[in-house]
Amino acid sequence: MTSGSVGVRRRPGSVGDLVLGSWPRTLAAGVLIALVVVVGVWAYASGSLANLRYASFPGHPYPPAGYYQNPFNARDRGDLINAADAGRVKADLLRDGGIELQAVASGDASLLTQSTTGNALVQLRSLIAQNNANGVVEKEEVKLDSVVVGRLADPNDPTVRWCVEEKGTGTITTVSKATGQTLATQSLRFDNKFWMASGADRYLITDVLVSTQPVPAA
Repeated sequence: MTSGSVGVRRRPGSVGDLVLGSWPRTLAAGVLIALVVVVGVWAYASGSLANLRYASFPGHPYPPAGYYQNPFNARDRGDLINAADAGRVKADLLRDGGIELQAVASGDASLLTQSTTGNALVQLRSLIAQNNANGVVEKEEVKLDSVVVGRLADPNDPTVRWCVEEKGTGTITTVSKATGQTLATQSLRFDNKFWMASGADRYLITDVLVSTQPVPAA
């Protein structure tokens, strides 16, 4: 028998030989476990473990398909908006806004029952009544730069959370109802927020926060 082969295959003669023979593996396993524990503690303390759910990588897109970050709550990455729901809210706002413009331009407040409710309805009825008393109507041309849909509590009714922000420019022309003569023209830049309340089969404008600046004449 070749002596060299015995040395390679020899079994440990005692428990001590077994421990000593495997200590490099034991040490390596211990170091690996320690590293895992350290990384885990660091990830927990730094919030990286919690933030991993918000990371986007192959197989884990974020936000997931069909959703986007709530534009009115950028600090909470978990606050997502269903794009399909937001699309319906946007479509209803644009339709409602068109009806409102038509009502103000014609002086017919009865049209507003199709588009408006709550505080917004009270305000527009008051405006139309005032214009009718003065014998004028207001015609507005609007150019939208952006329309953003998200969730933001209505300051007058926290249960209403769908909000649409419109930015753009508009021209308001005041016209005499009797003669059709243009009495005044004003151009404005606006940044308005509209809160949308759920109606029987669509969303209606229920509250408005208006912010405007005059556009200097060219």
